[in-house]
Amino acid sequence: RARDGTSLEMGRGRFNKRRGGGGRGNGPQSGAFARDFKRQKRDGGGGMDARGERGNAHDGYHDIQKTNKAFETYYKAQNIVPESEWETFLDCMRSPLPMTFRINGSGKFATDMRDQLEGTLFAELLKEELKDEEQNELPPPKPLAWYPERLAWQCSYTRAQLRRLPALQGIFDFIKNANELGSISRQEAVSMIPPFFLDAQPHHRILDMCASPGSKTFQILERMHGDFDGNTKLPTGIVVANDVDLKRCNLLTHQTKRANSPTLLVTNHEAQNYPIIKGPKGELFDFDAILCDVPCSGDATMRKAPDIWNRWTPGNGNGLHTLQLRIAARGAQLLKVGGRLVYSTCSLNPIENEAVVAALLKECDGALELLDVSDELPDLKRSPGLRDWQVWDKFGYHPSFRGEEQMFKLCETMFSDEETKKLPLERCLRLLPHHQDTGGFFVAVFQKVKPMEIKEDVNAKKQTVKERVRLSLNVNAKNEIEMSHEVITLARKGQTASIPPEVDDKGEYLLPHRGATGPNGGSRWLGIDPVLPVNDPKVINSIYSVYGIESDDIALHKNCVTRTADTSRPKRVYTITDSLRQYLACDVNESLRVTSCGLKAFERQEIKDKVKEQEETSGAMCDFRLTQDGIPMMFPFVRKRIIRPTFDDFKAILERRTLAFEYSAEAPQRAVISCAETKKALLDLTLGCCILVPRDEDLAAINVSKADLAIACWRGRTSCNLLVSKAETIHFIDKIKVNAAVKMDTS
Repeated sequence: RARDGTSLEMGRGRFNKRRGGGGRGNGPQSGAFARDFKRQKRDGGGGMDARGERGNAHDGYHDIQKTNKAFETYYKAQNIVPESEWETFLDCMRSPLPMTFRINGSGKFATDMRDQLEGTLFAELLKEELKDEEQNELPPPKPLAWYPERLAWQCSYTRAQLRRLPALQGIFDFIKNANELGSISRQEAVSMIPPFFLDAQPHHRILDMCASPGSKTFQILERMHGDFDGNTKLPTGIVVANDVDLKRCNLLTHQTKRANSPTLLVTNHEAQNYPIIKGPKGELFDFDAILCDVPCSGDATMRKAPDIWNRWTPGNGNGLHTLQLRIAARGAQLLKVGGRLVYSTCSLNPIENEAVVAALLKECDGALELLDVSDELPDLKRSPGLRDWQVWDKFGYHPSFRGEEQMFKLCETMFSDEETKKLPLERCLRLLPHHQDTGGFFVAVFQKVKPMEIKEDVNAKKQTVKERVRLSLNVNAKNEIEMSHEVITLARKGQTASIPPEVDDKGEYLLPHRGATGPNGGSRWLGIDPVLPVNDPKVINSIYSVYGIESDDIALHKNCVTRTADTSRPKRVYTITDSLRQYLACDVNESLRVTSCGLKAFERQEIKDKVKEQEETSGAMCDFRLTQDGIPMMFPFVRKRIIRPTFDDFKAILERRTLAFEYSAEAPQRAVISCAETKKALLDLTLGCCILVPRDEDLAAINVSKADLAIACWRGRTSCNLLVSKAETIHFIDKIKVNAAVKMDTS
């Protein structure tokens, strides 16, 4: 039986001595392969070079023998590629993977950047005939045919070509700088596909079960927010991004930071055992859409990671089949009726693909329907899924699980039977590398059509009791050292009384103050701070008052949290959505291991001599400054402390980072605010944070909205100082240049 209590046969291995032995179907992989599938995730992000490749795989690309007889025999037998295309398929698998990137966002800045690329950088390449050192013709960059609005591009150049050929230097510099600034994301083309099939909406609750490094999560967040510019409401849903590895959760948080979203929750759990959260009345917090981009053998990524050629065996996929099925089954349990579940791998292997899909459909007893998505992304070339396949291991081909021959790490759900052949598995999508010059990929899209029973995970590992030992050394009357120790058992699930959520007058759940459960404070998860509400009237009212924010517009008194134990003086204040607050409030047993939550909107920055300053100015003051990360969300609701400088002063503070109010002979190099009106507006403010936005006529001249160029600054005693990182400052300067160039081209 499966660990979720369902009658899945996936854990039933037949590995007695007569059959060759070796362990269970869900046993660990070899160390080298386990490291590989963690390392070879196909998403963009950390560790990639300018071509979108990881590590040093490309450095010795041409030195690796890209042949494997077992690979060719296995996949010829599976018939995933028509015989007439076999050699083309192999040639493509042995060639380097083109670099692809997508322009982040879906608003005006994204289309303006695309127009500038097409009108300048890429247009210059089209004018001349590009050739490499061996005089072979090089194709120009081209948009991905299936990606909407031409916001994703493919460049078929090697890293060496990008660096050495003068004609490509502009592309190399653009990709490097724009990726660092967050304007683009380097991401493999096929990795961009699954989020489109989720059909994410702003009010949806969405779970990404195996999310790191976060490229797909970032896409989901973009679709949740759409073109939010202050004229529409914030999304009311949530996006939960989960990963089993804590370090990869940190990478995930970094990658998704650019989305500036209060809907995001990052958790650290095994996907197959993801917690099920229920409200006080027993209501299930299920999800409208779930992405299961599961760990896989990665044999469809050989173009990016050619070292897989030398290590590939049929057992690579067999060893992951059980885990993949358990993750997908857990996703089905967490899915809302009517919701979509997208299952995907970067493997070509039917054991990891169609076999998992078939087993899931059988065991869900009609609760899931495999959708036909042939009319979605119509320009995406795809092959149908298989209804029949072969199962191999190190002993060779096995026609049936019931045979008497030796088997190694096989289970019954890997095999196709008569029931399997009646399932509509042709609705699955297999993307072959030679069809559109990409990596390989597999996608299956499910819809939940009726409820399914959620049984307790009887086989799950019992939670380990955490203990700490406190040693004490004492000197007795005889000058002898005596040592004593005290064993402190940390609270585990079920040992402490759960704290139910508070309920407001509208019947909404509010996040309660849950006390620390360990001897040194903190949440029940060792080393992870709890998520606590910030509802101290002094904190919240000062923010409302100083920044002119109305509680009816955005309920900070309900939706602010911190990881600081003293919530009356939080170091950082994060904003979350109503749905995310209720989700956290109903986690009464702290089942969720939360590594990141919401959007950092405010930071404490106390003002020196605050009493003296208040006496001199008689103005309200606040110990919390707006963060630049929080401005895109908060700006539409801020009505005070907004300064409209001239465009010259605005550009000057971006370039110089500080502007003095008066010229000083002691510091003649300091730039001074040139506009008397701007200086007066700043001096009329009390000390603290303010927002600078260019004037309407200047914004109209470059066709940019106010929210696009709103920057956080600090009104000091003698100067106005920029509160934006250097990387973000370059991003703002780039925005001005891009829009000015597009405006000039248009006129």
